[in-house]
Amino acid sequence: MPFASINGIRLYYEAGGSGAPLVLVHGFACGARSWDPQVRVFSRARRVITYDVRGHGISEVPEDAAAYSQDISVQDLHDLLVHLKIRRAAIGGLSMGGNIALNFALAHPSMVSKLIVADTGAGSDQSGDWAAECQEYAGACERRGMEAFADLACASPLFARYVATSPTAERFIRSCLMTHRARGLAHTAREVLIKRPSIYALEPRLRQLRVPTLLIVGEHDEPCLKTHRFMGDCIPGATYLMIRGVGHLTNLEAPAAFNAAVKRFLAR
Repeated sequence: MPFASINGIRLYYEAGGSGAPLVLVHGFACGARSWDPQVRVFSRARRVITYDVRGHGISEVPEDAAAYSQDISVQDLHDLLVHLKIRRAAIGGLSMGGNIALNFALAHPSMVSKLIVADTGAGSDQSGDWAAECQEYAGACERRGMEAFADLACASPLFARYVATSPTAERFIRSCLMTHRARGLAHTAREVLIKRPSIYALEPRLRQLRVPTLLIVGEHDEPCLKTHRFMGDCIPGATYLMIRGVGHLTNLEAPAAFNAAVKRFLAR
């Protein structure tokens, strides 16, 4: 299995297809498998790279909470590209992964040919409620185990709409959630999700971003609708897309619409 020794850890990644590189960063507790509907489509014409973010999946899970932060996640992505000898790529992410992709583009714009930010910004509004929710996730992982965490996640607004679509969907997302280790998710919830800057705090840098950007958000993704409108107003020339009838996991809830939008954007 491919592992990259970067930034003090071993990071698991997968690369498929050939052509211009497309790197996809997953959301909290989702893992690389959550991009399967995109990998199948885009690897026909591109080199598609997915990976388990630090603390997730079979990437290394540092014991020290200080080994987790938004900046560290951005550095991990940078070092993975260097490891793979990729000088410039299309970078995309969803939810936590969208935050990582966006902040990567702000820090290293010359390495990003195009940017895809999906369902990103939870916690920027009602930060107190968000912090409490993340603490609940961390506590469930530590005190009651991963099965209890998976139950809690599936009942949350971020996952529940997708879970309700079919037993197949619930089996799939539970298989993603149960891939991780409690320590990694607890540290990520407390040190990354709670402490990362809000989308609104990025306004001056967003207005200076000159990377072509696609913003995708689900119609019912309440925690992210306002932040996506805000990013659309701030990022010069950004393309804003709302996918009707879906919630937070747009790439899984509406893969055909999501993939079509990304395909059109990358072809410009």
